[in-house]
Amino acid sequence: MPSPRRVVALVVVLALGLTAVACTDDPLEAKDRKKREREPTSTTKEAKADTTLDWRECEGGECATLTVPLDYDEPDEETIEVALIRIPATDPDEKIGSLLVNPGGPGASGVDFVADNGFFFPDELRERFDIVGFDPRGTGATEPIECVRSLDEVLGFDYSPDSEDERQTLEAGVGEFTQQCETAHGDLLDHISSQDTVRDIDRIREAVGDEKLTYVGFSYGTYLGSVYADFFPDKVRSLALDGAVDPALTSLEVNLEQAAGFERSLTAFLENCAGDRGCAFYNGGDPQGAYDALVAAIDAQPLEADGRRLGPNEFDLGVAQSLYSGEFGWDSLAQALAAAADGDAGELLILADEYTGRRDDGSYDGLLEPFWAIGCTDGEPIGEPGDYPALEEQFRAAAPRFGITFLYSALVCSLWPADPVESPNPLDAPGAPPILVVGTLGDPATPYQWAESLAEVLDSGLLLTAEGEQHTAYLTNQCVTDAVNAYLIELEVPAEGTRCEEGFAF
Repeated sequence: MPSPRRVVALVVVLALGLTAVACTDDPLEAKDRKKREREPTSTTKEAKADTTLDWRECEGGECATLTVPLDYDEPDEETIEVALIRIPATDPDEKIGSLLVNPGGPGASGVDFVADNGFFFPDELRERFDIVGFDPRGTGATEPIECVRSLDEVLGFDYSPDSEDERQTLEAGVGEFTQQCETAHGDLLDHISSQDTVRDIDRIREAVGDEKLTYVGFSYGTYLGSVYADFFPDKVRSLALDGAVDPALTSLEVNLEQAAGFERSLTAFLENCAGDRGCAFYNGGDPQGAYDALVAAIDAQPLEADGRRLGPNEFDLGVAQSLYSGEFGWDSLAQALAAAADGDAGELLILADEYTGRRDDGSYDGLLEPFWAIGCTDGEPIGEPGDYPALEEQFRAAAPRFGITFLYSALVCSLWPADPVESPNPLDAPGAPPILVVGTLGDPATPYQWAESLAEVLDSGLLLTAEGEQHTAYLTNQCVTDAVNAYLIELEVPAEGTRCEEGFAF
């Protein structure tokens, strides 16, 4: 909690509590140190990209693999193969280059995203660019992280513990899972950070023949784009970053603010339902009271459905899945809550399964484990497991209904077997051309203030604001889609302070 699931079948959202990078005390000192650290080592200078790509027909486009070093400090040692897909530009004579996309996560397959959704990109964009997706390290077909066959056990724990016994049970269960990850993947876990992936992105840019990178990143993909711009500012053509991550926040701040974001979205849903007699969870105008009573009942006695169990964590996952879609998900949420109140857990379990990628046979689609592996490597954890009880009051105050679940969902990073990488903050990307940051006012997963912060910290950042309650806006909001397309194709940036009203792009 929260999760990396698809929204409106177009974008994959980000569970941010695991991906924050820590702030430095002195930004100027950090910038000087970062500049020195960015200068390649002698071994890095000698590393030559294998730019040979053998494209072949595959489902959804053309596929290839790119060979890159496992460890960029040891470029002549072990290598891995990065999976790629492209949909060729429909007007080769007017082709600008390649548009690299990342759908979020961390852990989402860019190959699957392009195969499933690439043809939804606007015609004017597809005429001018090859649409290119890739599987970041640990995801899809690029060294996939799979710790266990089924995540039912680790997801079945109560992440809103009410007692010391429940806390200890949760810690022991999550700890056993992280040990299984270490056994299954060993050294790979030390080379799976976003900084490693950003170096892969630069190899991809070179391999597809682009002098500079054109890129769209959704949610966590905005973090990849920001790091890329900071590491390789002279290699940027245009970056559109939608559903922005604020890289200046600590893990604690990220979890608190995201918990508050989902709390606001849930409150908006319940208030709307209270004023609508047609809402399936109306409950005489008191859906708030009915919701709290349902939560307490499920905590005391989980519901059963077709041999499965809807406990507190599955309940929260199902609710969150609907909230990612903003108002588009309110009807399904109301119906699922009403069914659960009548003893039918089926609809909430379906929503929870969409969130986690659980299949009918109990296996999972391979998103959550790399989500944890990458996220836990990207930043320092909230603290040691023993620190969590003292933080409960702070999280409960920020988000009375969601806070404790958000807090303990971060426990996996406190027990993760690989050390986190050093933060690259501040991600200011000096010398980069204009970078477009898109923020949605009611976004529950990446709160709007994160987009404001990212646009401000990037030396060339520009903010485009979208109205609405959903996570991300490009390809769903027509005004945003038009502005982003003009930026990607013509390098035209929207006027400062541009604000897009709600409106559909499909």
